[in-house]
Amino acid sequence: MTVASIAGALVPIAALLALGAALRRVRGFSDPAFWSGAERLAYFVLLPVLLFVNIATVDLGGVPLLRVSAAVVVPTVLVTGLLFVLHRVVAPTPQAFTSVLQGSVRFNTYVGVSLAISIAPADGAALAGVVGAVLVPLVNIIATLGFEVFLVDKGSLLALVRKIVLNPLVLACALGAVAGLLPVEAPQVVLAVLDPLAAAALPVGLLCVGAGLTRIDLRTHAMGVAVASVVKLLVLPALTLTALVLLGVSGPVALVALVFCSIGTASTSYVLARQLGGDAPLMAALIAFQTVASFLTLPFVLTVGAAVLL
Repeated sequence: MTVASIAGALVPIAALLALGAALRRVRGFSDPAFWSGAERLAYFVLLPVLLFVNIATVDLGGVPLLRVSAAVVVPTVLVTGLLFVLHRVVAPTPQAFTSVLQGSVRFNTYVGVSLAISIAPADGAALAGVVGAVLVPLVNIIATLGFEVFLVDKGSLLALVRKIVLNPLVLACALGAVAGLLPVEAPQVVLAVLDPLAAAALPVGLLCVGAGLTRIDLRTHAMGVAVASVVKLLVLPALTLTALVLLGVSGPVALVALVFCSIGTASTSYVLARQLGGDAPLMAALIAFQTVASFLTLPFVLTVGAAVLL
């Protein structure tokens, strides 16, 4: 990828994030209920439709699924294990550790899918769906494990596991894979309904992410933000790139896998931190900082990744 193509991939995403942040401060768009509803629409309807349509209609027969899965799972598990071992060092309290853990492994799906489409316009969304189908359950299990070990009563484990299994993105990827195996094509009238919904997913999702950005209080949360951001934006990408090379995974799917392990943490991490007793202010600071900082680290990651993997 050239500098121009990397900029072309990142600038539209940054513009939509900035627009969302600006709209959030405009009268008529400042109601939190408006953005909460829009975020639910994007997460539970639009993005699942996008992943379903692309996975169902694209031939993924040439994708080395096992090697791609290993290349993203092993580094994520290694980072998680290291953080658990060093939990007293990387965070002052159990509540802070759960936020550092989420900030180190979770990712913003909207940004990831948008970049994947920029990298591979023809099948980027489908490749993102494949990588996401592996990583979404994994990082949610890791986040759940953090709360389970440090904060949450054991009786809540079943409810949390059920939430992971019924994740709309995971279900959409699974249903898309099943639909892609069927010997018949989807009727055009069905695609005529689904395609506009899929097209709306990323603009709406990115606007919501931008609207959710908050002012960063680095004085209070400096250590947590620093640890999680170094791990998420530098260490995990380096480990993932190494794993991709060692496993012989190359091409657009390798770069998409690298992207998902290099972007900022998920905006939904704040909701989980607030609901389960984590350090919600630290989580909010992490989301805001990593969303902005990732646009400084991603050009370097994409340049190196493209040179090695493409």
